Amino acid sequence: MGSPNSNSSSILPKISKKLASRTLALIVVVGGLVYGLEWFLRVRSDLKGLQTANTVGWISAIQYLPDGQQLVLISPDGKIHKDAGYKPHSTDKDAVWSPHGNFLYFVSDRTDQNFNLFRWSPGSDEPAEQRTTGTRARSNPKFTVDIPDEKDSTAKPLITCGGLVQQFDPTNQSTEQVLPPTTKEIAQSQATGDENPGGIESQFTGVYGNLGTSFREAQWCGGKTYIAGIMRRETGEVLVLQGMEPVNGKLPQPRAVASGDRIEMAVSPKDGNIVFSVENFRWPESTPLGPDGKPLKKPFINGVVHYDLKTGKGDLVMGDPKLAFSGPQIRPDGSCVLVTIGDLASGTFTARGMLTLPMVRDPNFKGLRIPGEIHEPSWSPDGLHIVFALRTNGKRAIYDYRIDDPSPRNITGDDGDFGVPRFSPQTKADN
Repeated sequence: MGSPNSNSSSILPKISKKLASRTLALIVVVGGLVYGLEWFLRVRSDLKGLQTANTVGWISAIQYLPDGQQLVLISPDGKIHKDAGYKPHSTDKDAVWSPHGNFLYFVSDRTDQNFNLFRWSPGSDEPAEQRTTGTRARSNPKFTVDIPDEKDSTAKPLITCGGLVQQFDPTNQSTEQVLPPTTKEIAQSQATGDENPGGIESQFTGVYGNLGTSFREAQWCGGKTYIAGIMRRETGEVLVLQGMEPVNGKLPQPRAVASGDRIEMAVSPKDGNIVFSVENFRWPESTPLGPDGKPLKKPFINGVVHYDLKTGKGDLVMGDPKLAFSGPQIRPDGSCVLVTIGDLASGTFTARGMLTLPMVRDPNFKGLRIPGEIHEPSWSPDGLHIVFALRTNGKRAIYDYRIDDPSPRNITGDDGDFGVPRFSPQTKADN
């Protein structure tokens, strides 16, 4: 008969194995619970970000009121929908659809007279939600347009804040500075929305200080390998291209592409290249010299340029010393660009119509040209419709123009004064 000590020693290894197995299982379960809790805490304030809405054929617009301006939605039946959260005397502006049309993001001073970012769900009767706080003005939210698989719930738009470019995270309502580049990670939550170590002026030193004083807007391009930004200068504006892929741990030097009194740009959803319009072109830096050693003449005064990110070259699509161009909008299939044309006198642009131009200069291109005081035209997601604001009798109405029909349809009639119409990017395939 064995001793008690020998029996217990043979049983202990079995118990130890069971205990270890149970402990490991417990660790896995606890780890899963911790991860789940962290995920819940991260998204609990944005559960509405998972919502979907049927916005096929819907149009967003700004309605100009006697004492402010309000973002509105126009359904396919022509009915105007207004946000219940709007407050009189407030200013809504800079509206942009999320990539698949489930939400509208915009900037407003409706809560505390400071311009902050809001999100409105067309599929809900609830008021638009304020997504940022702070006294430093936010503006110009822009989503990536050439990455179609980005989800509405996680897509991060670029915004400008106090002249800096930040990326907004809709999940945790935080912002992170991206331009000018910084060695520090500056994350600004709702509670610390005004933190800015070193101040704005210190951010624009060195290379960026030589380019401009602040950013007016910025947008991802080239599949998020570049950011194209429009910077303000002491005189006019400059288009800057910043490569976002580090080389030896550092971002490449920013590139000044063009300068002028006013620059507006669009990114092609087809290939991520840029089209921009310039009023009164100037060399972005010092005037270059030709082969003969003499200063080069300006290639154009006012024009529309297609800029290829791969080659780093810009091709003039159309230039005119008397005619000015504004607000380029690229057709979803990338085949052509829509612009507003007008007169430019004493720095003031007066709209006289709209036209379509090829993406590259083509003498055989048969473009569309419509006269009138047309403002902010843009494409439908299928490229078959153009929506725009047309001023008649002192007010602007929203018109829907089908490119194979010569008769634009007045959507809003005489029901108000509207501008900046934009189709939802949603198609039947999205929904």
